[in-house]
Amino acid sequence: AVVSTQSTGGEEIRKIMMVMRVCLNEEERELLGSATAYLLIEGIIPPTLLSALTQDHLVKDDVSASFATSLFRTWLEERDMASLTSTLKKASLDPSLQDIYPAHKRSLDQIESYFKEKGMNELVNHVKAQRANANRKNFISRIKRFTNEDDYNTTEMGEYIRDAISQERVTSPYALQVLFSAIANSGDWASQENISDDFYKELKQYVPLFQTIIDTPKMQLELLNKIQEFCYDNINFLKTFQKIIFLLYNGNIIEEDSIIGWYYTHHSQKGQREFLAQMDKMVHWLENAEEEESDDDDDDEDEDDE
Repeated sequence: AVVSTQSTGGEEIRKIMMVMRVCLNEEERELLGSATAYLLIEGIIPPTLLSALTQDHLVKDDVSASFATSLFRTWLEERDMASLTSTLKKASLDPSLQDIYPAHKRSLDQIESYFKEKGMNELVNHVKAQRANANRKNFISRIKRFTNEDDYNTTEMGEYIRDAISQERVTSPYALQVLFSAIANSGDWASQENISDDFYKELKQYVPLFQTIIDTPKMQLELLNKIQEFCYDNINFLKTFQKIIFLLYNGNIIEEDSIIGWYYTHHSQKGQREFLAQMDKMVHWLENAEEEESDDDDDDEDEDDE
């Protein structure tokens, strides 16, 4: 009975929505949007009726946008953004809300500005989250395409990654995580129980790329931790950590100070016992090399004094 009532009520509202462009003025459409929010919240009508908002004749002239804005405002006065997002999902509406805006107004920047002008901060934050999610998806797709090409261009890839970071489409830790993960998963070794030498040969080919994007000690530490977390999350890579770090150290990607700092203080908590144990000998070797270098410098100074 509830389903039948919901279906009947929903169909009546949908019929009104379909003709609201010609039969209702803007104020009446906003009242309809607000009333629809209450009916949805109470479960009297089904969320699926909102799919009508993507109809071309309603999208035109901001009719859908006006109706939806009133609905959203009323909803957020009674409920929260998470429940609204869930309802939009049930209605099969794009969570970015782009489908209910005319083509010339549906960029995420425009939609964000629209809600900002309306003083609807929760929707502003929602759109920002949608943009960030879209940026991450596009970045992953582009990096995977780069790493799966037989004749990839490291210069082009380096420029793309630097631009993505500088324009804040992705953060530097995320960029390094995606890049390393794409390289690690680009060959047959990714499904092997014991990682073959082919992986290390492939990784070595990317040393020039890492050199172009890792230009601070902070980014070196970020790379160390992203590799640590990847090796922890992918069990077949668990024993590869030290060999990977040694390869990147020899390629002048990660410096000894960063490795030592990671070892004593800045490592991730994920699998720390395993990875610190793997790095014991290398760290002690680096520390002894620094001490010997310091002693040599002192001897040189003594000779100069004589």
